[in-house]
Amino acid sequence: MNKYKTIEVNDYEKMLKEISATNALDFEKHDLFIFGSGGQDRKFYSELRTNPKYEVLWSGWSGPKWTKFLSFIPGQAGLVRILDQSSFYELYNELAVYSVSDAIYLRKQLTDELTQQVKNKTSSINFESFLENEPISSVLTSETNDTLIENGKEKFLYEYIFGRELNQSLKNMIRRKNEDATKLHL
Repeated sequence: MNKYKTIEVNDYEKMLKEISATNALDFEKHDLFIFGSGGQDRKFYSELRTNPKYEVLWSGWSGPKWTKFLSFIPGQAGLVRILDQSSFYELYNELAVYSVSDAIYLRKQLTDELTQQVKNKTSSINFESFLENEPISSVLTSETNDTLIENGKEKFLYEYIFGRELNQSLKNMIRRKNEDATKLHL
């Protein structure tokens, strides 16, 4: 990720709700994942495992291995597959409040490879590398634990990367570009 963009808080919430309802995602061929990079306690992912809307593919300590003795503080990360698209907003929004979070959209054939990379992580994961040869893919990264004030408006930080053949309406949704291209928040 180069430099984060800013997005008004209201637009951010609308975007997540639109992703939760759009027909532009193909769940027959692709998976939608959320990676929360830390900030949760162990109980959070244990409880999430019992929720039929999600599949926790991995959870564990977010820091370097030598800091694991600090695991009593909220620092658990997790990779979650979205099984019920309508639940995307709720989980992504909750995770992004506590840590940098990523929404990754990839072909189902790459699920095992993605999960393995997360399990073998050192300190950060390069989700962008999965997009290099995947024309229908995306990564959305958000950090909403703090807001910025720009021109008197409250904003969050976010970034995105798209595969070259990702559905244009999904791109516009994330870029916050409306149908007639009169409004662009970047």
